[in-house]
Amino acid sequence: MYLAMLESDSDRQEFLDLYNLYSTPMLLVAKKIFGQDQSSAEDAVQTAWMKVIENFSKIQAIPCKKRGAYLVIIVKNEAISILRKRQKELPLNETAAGEESTIENSSQPIMDMIHSMPQVYRAVLEMRFVEECSTREIANRLHLKESTVNTRIHRGRLLLIKKLKEEGYTYD
Repeated sequence: MYLAMLESDSDRQEFLDLYNLYSTPMLLVAKKIFGQDQSSAEDAVQTAWMKVIENFSKIQAIPCKKRGAYLVIIVKNEAISILRKRQKELPLNETAAGEESTIENSSQPIMDMIHSMPQVYRAVLEMRFVEECSTREIANRLHLKESTVNTRIHRGRLLLIKKLKEEGYTYD
């Protein structure tokens, strides 16, 4: 498949030489990144070889001694890209200050984190995100000023986002 993408016979032969020399080291690098996930390691290597084909003229310009290192870097970067795409995503909507915010598709891990927060933040976050109360409603129920509620929501959200990032979620 790769060979059909190259224009000349000399390019095809040079690609075959690269493939024969570096396919195993590239797979070993990908396996180190993915561990037991053989299929993902192979996907990373295949994607790396596609990048090599796309940029074959640039790779030919690299001195022979450095090509192997360059190919290993390509597969490493591809493997890291695959891992990043797989990271969990946090479904938080951020709206303008004072507007209602919600947690879409609330999940138990997020709720557990909210419940483990200091009481001063837990109460306002539960009212805002779970009960979907307005700032005014929260202020009335807790006998606080609206500005105090907004501050606690803001600080609580920052703390929640920090905790979620530590757990491997990404902020969207």
